[in-house]
Amino acid sequence: MSNIYYRYKSLTSKNVITFLRVVFLLLTVTVATQSLFAQGDFIIVNDIFFVGNKKTKDRVIEYEMAIEKGDTLTLDALNASIILEEKRILNTRLFTFVKINIKNWDQNSDRLDLEVNLQENWYIYPAPIFELADRSFNVWWKEQKRSLDRVNYGARIDHLNLTGNKDRLKLKLQFGYTRKYELKYSYPYLRGGWGLSTNILYAEQKEISYLTKGNKPSFQQLPDERILLRRFRASTSLSKRIGLRFFQVFRFSYHQNGIDDYVVKNLNSEYFINGNNNVRFFQLEYDADYDRRIFTLYPEGGYRLKANIKKDGFGFEGDYNNLSVVASVEKYWKIWNTLIVETRLRGKTNLTRDRISFANNTGLGYGGNIITGYELYVIDGTDYLIHKNALKLSILDITRRWDRMMLRQYKKVSIKAWLRWNMDYGYVNERHYTQDNPLNNQWLFGFGPALDMLLYNTFSFQLEYSFNEIGDQAFFVKSRLNF
Repeated sequence: MSNIYYRYKSLTSKNVITFLRVVFLLLTVTVATQSLFAQGDFIIVNDIFFVGNKKTKDRVIEYEMAIEKGDTLTLDALNASIILEEKRILNTRLFTFVKINIKNWDQNSDRLDLEVNLQENWYIYPAPIFELADRSFNVWWKEQKRSLDRVNYGARIDHLNLTGNKDRLKLKLQFGYTRKYELKYSYPYLRGGWGLSTNILYAEQKEISYLTKGNKPSFQQLPDERILLRRFRASTSLSKRIGLRFFQVFRFSYHQNGIDDYVVKNLNSEYFINGNNNVRFFQLEYDADYDRRIFTLYPEGGYRLKANIKKDGFGFEGDYNNLSVVASVEKYWKIWNTLIVETRLRGKTNLTRDRISFANNTGLGYGGNIITGYELYVIDGTDYLIHKNALKLSILDITRRWDRMMLRQYKKVSIKAWLRWNMDYGYVNERHYTQDNPLNNQWLFGFGPALDMLLYNTFSFQLEYSFNEIGDQAFFVKSRLNF
């Protein structure tokens, strides 16, 4: 036993120390060797300069980029990082074309410069107004029999980059179905990521949507063409941006809306609840938006989280009282270079469970909250849930120079197109306004194919053919400007 113990003691006292010295020496040599070979695997961004931004300030573009002067990047990540930066700059809607080139690469010092080539968008959009008053072209075409009485006309001016700081000015003078006057200005870059905007709007209508029946709005206009609805809103917003991804907005506004006595007495006494013909209230609103999507104009990957908390009425000048919460999550997967899978989930609830007025009781069928196949319907309600899913296949992605184009901003033509398959479902909970509205309080499903086109990274067009489980099918045309 003593022999065994002696040999073990010798091993731990002398041989182990020698062994540890050898291991330490090998580790030192290995680390030094790896550091020597890794010297050429990293580069330093010495400078970033911009070409083509005649209006937009450099600091605006720098604020949108993740790469800064002096950053160290791996060579493996360099190309992918440049592509992401190009898409981040396009996300501003200030440019129709972005290309980042590597310049002045000094391989001795592993330093290089980045040249950001830009083609600025057309920033001033003075345009005549000729638009449909209805929710969509198909509603106007099918439900309203293509009536020209339901057309708005006038003039508007949108300036997307007034002083070169991505500050936006909007002036609208509209007549026709809805008479509307609006002025809005926003300045996103004050100090420390803060921004400020203000908006004032007045609108009046001779025709009013006074009731939902069969999940379709019912309209009324009187022979004497008196004004049946007036709306006034004034608001101020303070925004805070944290990093590249997180946006917050605090908004305070005043609302004053009124209807003609005829509406209360003959059409819907609950339009503003309790037989009122006007409603006035202050509104406080908070938005949080965490956006990690890749190429937000038409997302190719990443995700987005949004939340909105809105309090209407504070006991003074408060004819309307409500507290609502809206939350949404979006997720995108780029399976291959040409295939994208998309899912979007959005829900809303009123934490104040008292009965609210018909005018404020909106659910699905408005804005982007539309279930495929139910474009012609509205489903009003206190709470809702909508889940939109799509499979998208890229079929066209070209950029060409068009020298005959007179406008410098549009000489480089960018056209993208995707085939899309939709599959959506949703549910609206409503306890009060359920009479003659069979689509409330039940699950709704819709699906169908579509074609999406994006021109100049600004103008988008959608052609859709939709089906739903109640037997409807229809062709829809949609378009919008991405600014």
